[in-house]
Amino acid sequence: MLRFQTLTSTVLFAIHVLLVFLLVFQEKVSIPDWLHPVGRMHPMLLHLPIGLLVLAGLLWLFRQEFEGVGFAKLFGFLLTITALSAALSALMGFFLSREGGYTANLLDWHKYSGVALSFLTYGLILLNEKQANKTQFFNLALATSALVLVVTGHFGASLTHGENYLFPSKNTELPIAFTEDTPVFVGAIEPILKAKCYQCHNEQKQKGGLLMTSLTGLLKGGKNGPIWVVGDPLNSHITQRANLPMDDKKHMPPKGKPQLAPDEVALLTAWIKSGADAKKTLKSLAQNDPLRTLAQAAFNQKAPQSAQPVEAYAFDAASDETIQKLNTPFRVVFPLAHTSPALQADFFVRQAYKPAHLSELSDVKKQLVVLNLSNMPVRDEDLKTIGQFNNLEKLILNNSDITGKALSELTSLAKLKSLALSGTKVNREALSLLAQLPDLKEVFVWNTPVSAKDMALLQQQYKQIHFEAGYVPDDSEILKLNTPILVNEDFIVTDKMPIIFRHPLKGVTVRYTTNGADPDTTQSPIYQKPIPVNDYTIVKARATKDKWYASDVVEYAFFKGTYHPVSADLANLPDPKYHGEGGKTLIDQKKGTVDNFKDVAWLGYREKPFEALFTFASSVAIKSVTLSIGKHVSRFIMPPATVEIWGGPDKMHLKLLQKIQPEQPQKEQAARIEAVQAGLKGDACAVLKIIARPVAKLPAWHPKKGEPGWVFVDEVFFN
Repeated sequence: MLRFQTLTSTVLFAIHVLLVFLLVFQEKVSIPDWLHPVGRMHPMLLHLPIGLLVLAGLLWLFRQEFEGVGFAKLFGFLLTITALSAALSALMGFFLSREGGYTANLLDWHKYSGVALSFLTYGLILLNEKQANKTQFFNLALATSALVLVVTGHFGASLTHGENYLFPSKNTELPIAFTEDTPVFVGAIEPILKAKCYQCHNEQKQKGGLLMTSLTGLLKGGKNGPIWVVGDPLNSHITQRANLPMDDKKHMPPKGKPQLAPDEVALLTAWIKSGADAKKTLKSLAQNDPLRTLAQAAFNQKAPQSAQPVEAYAFDAASDETIQKLNTPFRVVFPLAHTSPALQADFFVRQAYKPAHLSELSDVKKQLVVLNLSNMPVRDEDLKTIGQFNNLEKLILNNSDITGKALSELTSLAKLKSLALSGTKVNREALSLLAQLPDLKEVFVWNTPVSAKDMALLQQQYKQIHFEAGYVPDDSEILKLNTPILVNEDFIVTDKMPIIFRHPLKGVTVRYTTNGADPDTTQSPIYQKPIPVNDYTIVKARATKDKWYASDVVEYAFFKGTYHPVSADLANLPDPKYHGEGGKTLIDQKKGTVDNFKDVAWLGYREKPFEALFTFASSVAIKSVTLSIGKHVSRFIMPPATVEIWGGPDKMHLKLLQKIQPEQPQKEQAARIEAVQAGLKGDACAVLKIIARPVAKLPAWHPKKGEPGWVFVDEVFFN
């Protein structure tokens, strides 16, 4: 026991000296990455000193009930373990605090009270050993320790669970009456975030540097960049994380926390896809817009129960296991109402659609009442599968590939009330087949071959059905076109996948340039077929049409490589925070984005130059080298100050082939991905070395002038 006491006394003294040092110099302390896991053990260990201190207090309070010298030894041992666990917990807590994401004021209170508790428990040992007979001092120290324990626990709970976790204030908010004028964000999106995200991303606790309790914080994003990409739910962090497997460490919300329901994921996906506009109201959405359907369902769930008439259905509900099995990142199945057996199925991401995904819904064909296949490549032959969903009441086929030749397959849908066919090739003859559907009340045919004359005839012939052609401007009204749509999902082009544009409006001409100039509305080349490129190319495009204002100009940067190295080795390691996947990051044909420089597609350098060695299977005559770089001036990410290209038959015999000084920005610019190109003479080389040196000092006009800049590279191309 004596040896144990001597050892623990030494350890306790050393830990408390270290704690004092860390607190005094905390602004200058940098915790190495290997210690971060130790800090994350703080929540696991902190409960030990709490329980031990309570036990020690109880033993001390009833010490008269124990006899013999054994009690003194047991009590001393208990105080030692309590002090040791409190000291280790305080040290781990300090390590964890350096990772950030917590409100400074609450963190300071928790940190200093935790260290104070550690010193108090250490003092209890000394008092018990040196002044065993002066119980009044020990009683005071023990009571003070208990008080500090409560204070420390309170601030710790406030950090992790919110400021009012221990004593929540009474909710005095009046229930909100959601109407057609309520923004979708307020009525449908914000309640999801409040229920599933605020606990970890609030003013007191900002995990990952992300604050989600305000729109400003949401738009700013966290350490991984914005949580959504407008119009692109597939590449938005919030939907990506929600769709990851539960056991994936990046899955959000974390395992053990309340999870997003399938209809909530569908709602977030539809809202992001529609533009993530926080001010857009329910009234502004088209009746057949998928977002309107999902948002209306969310609104209804928050309305008073008396205002929620739930339609009764004769069929039984599908099992939770069946519904869960059908939910994927590209298909969401969810109940129309909380107590209803009726289901809705929404499909996402056109490129991921397969007819088999539609057939799999046969497991819930009795319960399926709403089917949303908007923008999916559904073909005429798929309508036979849809015709088997006998209880279908609403079917959305907007912008699908159907021609109308197989619309007769839908005549079995006797309960169908609403059908959306906008953006398809259906004509008046095909629509005439729908007259057999007894309950059909509305058909949407915007942007189809159905003319105004056809519409009039259909409306006259089938008065029980409302045919909606959408907004038709008069001849005197001039509207602005939306921009051309880029079909490519990858900005690395190949011979098999050139650059492809499309526009949803008929009769639109797309004009483009590949020389960096803005396309002219009358003289620039007309897009008629896919555009091939042989090297780094900036393509600009705009849409034009007679009696319409031309669209804004869209700009895309495309890359292409002719020769592909067999390996890439880094002579200098990147910054530990931006290490990518090592050398293979440069040749894996995966482009990064300016929204997230911590993505594995990027390598980041600041203190030392980017230097990489590329080896080819045989000697090749390379005429140009292209570095794909990131540029984000406000984050100190600049083009390299200099780029050197060395080449030769092997790495021991390299000579300087080219040295360039890329142009530097002269003012604040929008974040973008650019290319740094170096022209070569075509010398045969089996090995190339590239050195890109970061800007040593940011320019005088920069807010952080004089500080070193960053260089970020995600790919290197050889032609």
